[in-house]
Amino acid sequence: MLIPLAPGDLAPGSPVLAELARLYAGNAAFHRLSGEFGPEPDTVSPTEVADALTGELAMPGVEVLLVRVPRPEAAPDSGDPLAGVVALLDEHPVDGFPWIGLLMVDARRQGRGLGRKVAEEVHERLRRAGRPGVRLAVLVNNPAALAFWTRLDYAEIDRRPDLQAGRDCVVMHRDL
Repeated sequence: MLIPLAPGDLAPGSPVLAELARLYAGNAAFHRLSGEFGPEPDTVSPTEVADALTGELAMPGVEVLLVRVPRPEAAPDSGDPLAGVVALLDEHPVDGFPWIGLLMVDARRQGRGLGRKVAEEVHERLRRAGRPGVRLAVLVNNPAALAFWTRLDYAEIDRRPDLQAGRDCVVMHRDL
């Protein structure tokens, strides 16, 4: 289900970049909360998405993973559709924990358990790597995300502005 983003995936004209742009545009409500991609995030361009993900990947220890879910009716060689994206920081420079920087699921698939399955797969990857816990930050103005992560046994450990834009966040931790 989780596939590392390949270097060529963010090249202009890449089919993966086109899928990512549709995914991001389809999650305009989140981008409005976060302030990302300006006043009209439902028209986010492939170039803007490529720039955002290139910025993520430029940080040491960050991996971007594509979420692909097989379609039972699809031909074996047709490729699985993009259902989401995850950004993971292997080790935070201050606390030493891995961090989930982003977990975005196709808005049309939200509320059906896919986000939970993706998070569980991330948790399993981290467990196999011997990591004792994982952290993330949720925007204070995103109660749906706070509820989602709380249902997955994350607990609030701090409140502070994020490093990128100074937005108020709830820092959450989960033991693995």
